[in-house]
Amino acid sequence: MKSRMTLAEATAIMDRQRSSGLNVSAYCARENINPATWYYWRRRLLEQENPESPILVPLRIEKSGAGSEECKQALELAYPNGVRLSIPCGSELNLIRELIQLV
Repeated sequence: MKSRMTLAEATAIMDRQRSSGLNVSAYCARENINPATWYYWRRRLLEQENPESPILVPLRIEKSGAGSEECKQALELAYPNGVRLSIPCGSELNLIRELIQLV
């Protein structure tokens, strides 16, 4: 069983891939690295570089002048963890706030 990679090791791998001139798939195949592992560490390193990046961005919902029977779409929020929240248009703002806080 392989030992876990450290942040320093992952950084070195990312640097070697960039300087190799190979795309990620080719580099991972050559180095016998699972591409999913490579992308996992890339995401971790990016998160470490940008610790202040917001998890949620501010959202302002404005009512259009259209009647409720003309509304055929829903507000959909997709979270980084894969959770998708679909809210029917015309929903009360308080309901939307409660749903967002639950996720």
